[in-house]
Amino acid sequence: MGTISKEVKIGIAFVIAIFLLYYGISFLKGVNIFKSSHTYMVVFDNVSGLSQSTPVTLNGFQVGLVSSMELEPGSANKVVVYVNMDKGVKVPKGSKMSLDVSMLGSATIIFESNPYTQDYYSSSDTIIGIKKKGMLDAADNMLPKIEQLVPKIDSILTGLQALVNSPALTQSLADVNQMTGNLAKSTNQLNSMMATLNKDVPVISGNLNKMSTDLTGVSSQLSQMDIKSTFGSIDSTMKNLHQLSNRINSKEGSLGLLLNDRQLYDSLNSTIGNASLLLKDVRENPSRYINVKVF
Repeated sequence: MGTISKEVKIGIAFVIAIFLLYYGISFLKGVNIFKSSHTYMVVFDNVSGLSQSTPVTLNGFQVGLVSSMELEPGSANKVVVYVNMDKGVKVPKGSKMSLDVSMLGSATIIFESNPYTQDYYSSSDTIIGIKKKGMLDAADNMLPKIEQLVPKIDSILTGLQALVNSPALTQSLADVNQMTGNLAKSTNQLNSMMATLNKDVPVISGNLNKMSTDLTGVSSQLSQMDIKSTFGSIDSTMKNLHQLSNRINSKEGSLGLLLNDRQLYDSLNSTIGNASLLLKDVRENPSRYINVKVF
């Protein structure tokens, strides 16, 4: 076997280079020449973020690539996207092709298979694609609402500024500060009172214990006294006083007669009156009763 000539080596290298170039261009277009596939047409209203070689995933697993895109013939508002799906992947009718664009701008076509039918799309069929609304779309929809909120927010901020600059707020803060100081002062006084009570409570408790002991002694002494005999003596004394009062009120005794005899009272009263007149006359006319002669 002879050696390979230099020209043959150059030819083989050129063929390999052409093959690698074709494979690279096909890969960039989303076509894997080493894997058989079926091409489907998916129509989108908006393909923002979509490009060739964008992956097609089923449950997170890549099952195809975007090979090319073009405007739909006869319509300038829709875009036809050609996707190469792996040969073993079938697309049931009613399945969804959703375009999902992340915050970083990377796009993915999410294939959601319809498990309730055995009727499948062919390569000549057109599948309606859906573009999912991402955070950027939500932000675009929110911009008009934010613009409407700006005047309201500005009005609120103006009101807050007026409130902050209001002298009433400053006075209120000063009053709150004064109230806080008063509360602190009251707390200190209460703590001082509690400290005093903590000192006095043991003394008061000792006095109460002493009083309780004294009351126990008095109770013991009372229990030892002959209460029945004492009450008997008191009852006897009350009876004697009652008898004495009855006898005074009756007309049988001398004292009773003296107290109850009206005539005797009148006579004594008359006698006392005459004695008074006599003493008065003696003071006024002593010569009538005393005759003094000097030799």
